[in-house]
Amino acid sequence: MKISEIILSQGLNRRFRGPRKPRLKQKGFHQRMKALSDAKQLEEDKNTHLDHAEELVFNQGTQGIKRVVTTFSHLLDAVDGAQSGDSITTKWDGSPAVFAGIDPEDGQFFVGTKGVFAKTPKLNKTKDDIKRNHSDTTKNGEPVSKEGLRNKLYRSLEGLKDLNIQGVLQGDMLFTQEDLKEVMIDGEKMLAFKPNTITYVVPANSKTAKEMRAADMGIVFHTSYSGDSVANMKASFGFDSSSLTPSSNVWFTDARIKDVSGQVQMSGDEVKAIKTAIKELAGMTVDEKAFKIIDAQLPLSLTTELKAHANKPIRSGQAFEQDASKFAKDFYTKVHDTYEKAIEKLKTGREGSAGQRKVAQQQEMLQFIEQNAQSIATMYTAYLKVEAIKMMFQRKMRDIKSIDSFIEQPDGSFKVTDPEGFVIVDHIGRAMKIVDRLEFSAANFAPRD
Repeated sequence: MKISEIILSQGLNRRFRGPRKPRLKQKGFHQRMKALSDAKQLEEDKNTHLDHAEELVFNQGTQGIKRVVTTFSHLLDAVDGAQSGDSITTKWDGSPAVFAGIDPEDGQFFVGTKGVFAKTPKLNKTKDDIKRNHSDTTKNGEPVSKEGLRNKLYRSLEGLKDLNIQGVLQGDMLFTQEDLKEVMIDGEKMLAFKPNTITYVVPANSKTAKEMRAADMGIVFHTSYSGDSVANMKASFGFDSSSLTPSSNVWFTDARIKDVSGQVQMSGDEVKAIKTAIKELAGMTVDEKAFKIIDAQLPLSLTTELKAHANKPIRSGQAFEQDASKFAKDFYTKVHDTYEKAIEKLKTGREGSAGQRKVAQQQEMLQFIEQNAQSIATMYTAYLKVEAIKMMFQRKMRDIKSIDSFIEQPDGSFKVTDPEGFVIVDHIGRAMKIVDRLEFSAANFAPRD
């Protein structure tokens, strides 16, 4: 039975207007694909977003599967002590992301957020720049203060210039002096800071705690950039902070893990299970023609919608859907309902010109989904396989951490948690995230006081 027949049997009335020519043949497709490719390359060059390993299946189809297979194979080698050429870094739960370094066009030091790579770059070289680029805003008619962000950027502008940064670095802010507090955990006094969701702690009487108290801010660096202009810079992951000049005003570290084999122990059966799963993943492919249609950014981005549909359980804390065919059917319903809601919001409804356009787009998108249902199911099957392998690694690597981490509970107590995750950087500089999303992301989405 076709997806449309299943949906129609549930009372959702939709009339197909017959088969259409694939958008692949329409004028302008290649230009759209090139623009999309250029945008994806820009995103990879700039570390503005890192993909989760499993999402590469939706982003890159068969090529994404191949990339994950290679990276996971190298990661298994690294666990066994072999030199694979890939590097592993801990993903810290810092906030905000801070960029700092020298503008190659004028030689001036600057700090900023991800806005440094905007079409109109927001490079903060003075306090006045910070005030102008990060002014208060409004959301849904309500004022939104940016004072906290401005204060952290002021600290960064004053402190990070003393580190003699070469090029440009990206890091995650961990704390400013007022963020530090003492807490009691299991009867021991600890120095704690909570940049985002995770609370990090060190023994209150340790050397590290003393250095943190003396510092005006703390930051973890993970990415360096080089190029003849900020706009043209390319990222290099796994930055080594030992090249920086120490400063008593800035507590800093980097995210590198020097020796995975010394910290991860796997039994022979566990290694065998991972190898078998990787081999099964390597045998999966996605129909390339279907993937190009899915990836073509039509009226609705199917790639974005597929990832959101697959990731829906993460927000609710539920288990991932295990039936790939049901996943495809539910995705069809989701897109149908998305358009229905958009049409309902139109003042002229379905009969107006805007409504007719939406209806036409809805039918077009649903037809694409129906025609490529098997490819969608295949991608989701691969997504689940990547998720399973990733969690095999995550469960064995979770004890790797340089600072203890906790989730603060509503009653003020602290529950031990694993690091946010890891970032694997392959031998040509591409990075992917290894994160237990059902645990960590659920905490990240949880309501806060």
